[in-house]
This record gives sequence, structure tokens and C-alpha cells, in this order.
Amino acid sequence: MTTSTPQRVSEDTATTSSDLHNQDLIDVMAELERYQVDHRAAFAFEMAQRGLVHPFNEDELKHFRKEKDGVFGPSPWDTPNLSIELPFTFSSLPSPASIENAIKNDIGGENHFRFAPSRGSPDDDATAIMHLLDNIQMPTYSNPGAVVHMQSPTFNRVWRWMPGWESEGMLGQSDFLLTVAPAGEVFELEYHDHHFSTTLLTGSKVWLTYPPLQTNLDVLRKAYGEMHAANTSRVALDILAELQHGIFIIQKPGQTLLFPPFWSHMIFNTSTSVSCGFFIATAAQYVYRIRNMDLWLSLNLFWDSAEEQQNHLENYAAELATHFSTIMTGNFKRFKVANVQNAICREWVKTAQKKETDIENMQEKIGGLLGLIDDEEEREKIDEMFRVVWIEFVQLKRKKKPECRLCHVRIEHMPAGETPDDRLARHVTDVHCNF
Repeated sequence: MTTSTPQRVSEDTATTSSDLHNQDLIDVMAELERYQVDHRAAFAFEMAQRGLVHPFNEDELKHFRKEKDGVFGPSPWDTPNLSIELPFTFSSLPSPASIENAIKNDIGGENHFRFAPSRGSPDDDATAIMHLLDNIQMPTYSNPGAVVHMQSPTFNRVWRWMPGWESEGMLGQSDFLLTVAPAGEVFELEYHDHHFSTTLLTGSKVWLTYPPLQTNLDVLRKAYGEMHAANTSRVALDILAELQHGIFIIQKPGQTLLFPPFWSHMIFNTSTSVSCGFFIATAAQYVYRIRNMDLWLSLNLFWDSAEEQQNHLENYAAELATHFSTIMTGNFKRFKVANVQNAICREWVKTAQKKETDIENMQEKIGGLLGLIDDEEEREKIDEMFRVVWIEFVQLKRKKKPECRLCHVRIEHMPAGETPDDRLARHVTDVHCNF
């Protein structure tokens, strides 16, 4: 799968980025060496020592870049990109003390966050959280437990627009989410179906990241299935050995790391760290999100409670429906949305080819997704969004040709109706939106 990222960056930023893309595995080993007590860090250290993973070095990665059939796409933006460009209105990082105060002011109340792993009770978690926040400025603080995906109004107020995303069909950007982790904390392998940008405010991290090769995505599917069966959220280390063409990336304070969609990654916090990240959704990646919906659904099952799973499921389905509406009815600047519209039309009615025995088209995937939502009112609302958008889309297209844009059945062959638009609406409802 080839993913794309905005390539219109300033010359200064591009130069700075290339200067940072020259790491080696010796430096990775030096970062991981003091945390060998953790079997995952020890395994990562051994992978670096044996040269089983690429260093984040363009002189090596460029040999794997090809337009077609390459491990990576032809551009450095087709792999993670490290730069010193900050997504904030300030030009240099605030002091660690200022960062600590901002987090303490923001945490709790309506600003959602998670603490993991839990100490077993709200009181014990609260105590552990305060100890962690009190030690943000202590690089070697290593009591287990991290504040994950914390909402921060303070950092949202200093957000700065990063140009270039218009060429990808910008659909939306999340708020900033902060993560505070102690030294030695390891975050399990996960993946995101959006562009993911993360800026390190304090500390240091080593990322082990893998490209969305079909073989890698299939390994993740297998891994998540085995993890569900074993009732664990930890990825077995032998899974890392199966994944191909991983890259180690060292991140330091003031550096922003941008991941293309569908890259999976594992994080080793090599000192007490605070990071600030956000997600960007684009029209260019929408069809790939649909094709890999099963991976997202597998990840969603790792939430602790059915209530959390349902909440994320509803938000995910509503976002897909909203973005679908924007793509099918929108007029993007500097982005040819017609190509994505055509791809969605094909994906919606796709059928198995001769050598394919098991395939779900987009209509079946959306129907399956809606079937997982327990709230009938919410489910029907999202169902209606898809149906209304499809009706409006095919009605608009029939002015050029009197047929259904999806299946090419001519209007005169559709069930009776007072007007051509009535016939099309009934046809879409009965045939193409019969979830």
C-alpha cells in the first residue's frame, strides 16, 4: 500500500529533516541498553544488535524506495518524518516546569485521560498520577504507569495550522492529546488509520515502527486474534520477529515525528517524557481505512468495558459517515476528489473475482459496522447519513446519464415512481443501502 503525505514544506524544514534522518543502530542500542530488565526492551536491543531492523537513515532507506513494488514509496514522506517544526504558536519549547504546571492545571474534570496500567483502585491511581506529574522533570523516574491521551485546553489554545494538507483532501484534525510516561515504560504495538503527528516536549523515546505492507497487516490480524483468544493486550515478541522492514527512530525534545497512515509502532520511553500528538484525516486515505476496517475493529475490542467499546464504535462509525458525506458532496481545493469518489463507488459494489473466495465490499463492511452498534437511535442516524448522501450523489450523476452510478441499471428498468429521482431513491434504498 502506498500512502502519501503533504510534500509542500519549506526548504529550511526539509533541510533540517534530512539532517535528522541519519541515525544509526549503535545510538539505538545506547538508548535501550539501560532498560534490559524489561524483556521487550531487551528483545528490541537484540534486534538492533543483529541488524534485523533498519536505522532511521535515508542513505539506507532510499534503496528500498520505488514507485511500484517498493518496500517504501519513492518519497521520504512515505516513511515517518522527523523535523524540528513545532505545531504550536511558540517557536521554542516551554520549560519543563511550565509543561508540568500546564498538565496539572488541565488534568481531570472534563478533560478526559487514561492511566495505564491501573493500580487497581481510583485512589491508588490518583496517587500514582500525582507522583508521575511531580517527577516530570526527573529523567530517571521509573514507577510504572502512564497518563495516556490526555485532553489539554492549554495546548489546544496554542495550536498552529500546518500548511500542505489541502493537497490530500483535508477532512479534519483531532485536538492535541498529551501522554506522560515514566522512564522505562513500554507502549505495546499499535497502529493508527490516520496521519499521526507527535511532538516530544520532554524526555526521550525510541520508536520501533513497521510499514503497512500487506504481509505486516496480515501478521497484525493474526496477532490480534491470538491476543483476544488469550485475553491479553500484550503483543507476543515472536510477532515482532515476523514483521518486516521495521525502522528504529530516536526522538528527542523539540522534534516532531509524523507517521503516514497504517504504520504500526511500539514505543520505548528511555527517560521520563511528555509528548503532544494529534491525528489528521484525509480524503486520500479514506478507501484504505475502509479496506482495513477489520484491524480497527480488532483493536477496539481491547477496551476494558463494553461501554468504552460502544462509545468508540459509535464515534468511529459517525466519523466514517461524516467524512463520506464530505467526500461525496464536497469541493476540495487543490485536491481531485473525483478520483476518491470513483474509488468509493467501485468499493461499495465490489464483487469477488475468480481467484477470490472471501471478500466484503464497502456496503457489507458498513452494514457489519452498523450491526455492532447497540444504540438503535444512533445506528439509524448513521445509516440515514449514508443513504441520503448516496441518493443525492446518484441523482446528481443521472443528469449526465439516466442510470444508477453504482450498478449502471437504467432508470426505466427500476421500480415505478412518480419521477426519475423517486425511482433512483427507492433503488438506492432497496439495493445499495439495505444494511
